[in-house]
Amino acid sequence: MITCPHCGTQSPDYYTQCPNCGGAISGASSQQPVQQPFQQPATTGGYIPPAYQQEPVTSVGAWFGWSLIIGLLPAIGTIIMLCSVKDPSAKNFAKMALVLQCITIVIYIIAFACGFMSGLMESLYGMSAFI
Repeated sequence: MITCPHCGTQSPDYYTQCPNCGGAISGASSQQPVQQPFQQPATTGGYIPPAYQQEPVTSVGAWFGWSLIIGLLPAIGTIIMLCSVKDPSAKNFAKMALVLQCITIVIYIIAFACGFMSGLMESLYGMSAFI
């Protein structure tokens, strides 16, 4: 071990600069260091961030294609998209589209029922159900 003349930090013999202050270490040897086997640092229960994993990303062309399929075949296209993509944002988009399609179907059923009832009331009683 060699001591830094500027800050007094102990460093291995093969260091040419101090890892603490960056100063030059004058007594450093020019020989190559001996490679030590890797040892896992001991942890004391602190947070260790997970290894980075890149999520699959849906391209612009794929988004356009999925939007076209959902537009032409609303329920079927959404279910196909939900089952076949791996991108989490695309899955969320498909879920949102499916929920909106269900809401739209319920609104159409209510509007049809109101229109049907209005026509029925008018034909039976000669009065409009909605004023």
